Parts: sequence; C-alpha cells; structure tokens
Amino acid sequence: MLPYLGGRTNTTAALSLLCTAVFQSSAGDRPSAPNVAVLVANGESTLDADRVSAEAAACRDAGVVLVVVAADRTLSNSAEMRSIVTWPIERNYFVAPSLSVLPERVRSILPATCNGTCINVLLRFLPCRKLAKTWQS
Repeated sequence: MLPYLGGRTNTTAALSLLCTAVFQSSAGDRPSAPNVAVLVANGESTLDADRVSAEAAACRDAGVVLVVVAADRTLSNSAEMRSIVTWPIERNYFVAPSLSVLPERVRSILPATCNGTCINVLLRFLPCRKLAKTWQS
C-alpha cells in the first residue's frame, strides 16, 4: 500500500505509475484479463495538473479502462475528472456527495465494473478495516 504523504495530489504521477508499473506483465498483469482502474478522488490535482488529460489518454490508449469515483459533490462537473474516464463518461464517472457515503457508492458500481469478482480483492487492500467491514455488510 502506498503511504499517504498528505497535502498535495499528483494524479499525473499516479496515472503514469498505473501504466508503467501496475499494468505490466512483470507486475502480474495477464494479457487475457481486462485492465480496469478505479480512481477515487476527493479533489483535483495540485501538481502537474496540466498533464492529467494527456497521461489519462496514454493509459486509455494502452487499453486501461479508467473509472473515476469522485468523493465530493463539488467534483460533479470537474473537467479534470471527466478527462480521465474512459468513454462513455456516464458509465465510468460516479460522484458520491461526500466521503461518508463513498463505501455505498463504490459498492454499487463494483459489480458492474468487475462483474462482482473484484470486491474481495479490493477489500484486502483497504487502509481502514472499519471501512472494509462497512463494505462487506
């Protein structure tokens, strides 16, 4: 798990890491499995924001399906968040009104995104066990 360093958001670097390190055969990527990334965001980038769209396009061009879950209603019309998601936007961009309802929002979209198979994998990587219990109930 990546440690939270606080303060700034570098979505460009996260997307770059996704495409150059995560979705690679050396990291366990399987050619027969779809590459789907769910980005949970509570704000827009504060570092390299001008490169977010280009990095997202590079990921999509590499075959990664990008889904965004915005954890703040102020992001409902965010051009940055919408520039990240894979088309159609309506299917891959979700807004939770606040962090407190995020688990329910994610629970509702995971079956459609992962055919119900990845929720247990996701739960193993949650940083907060209390949140994981909420998702499992």
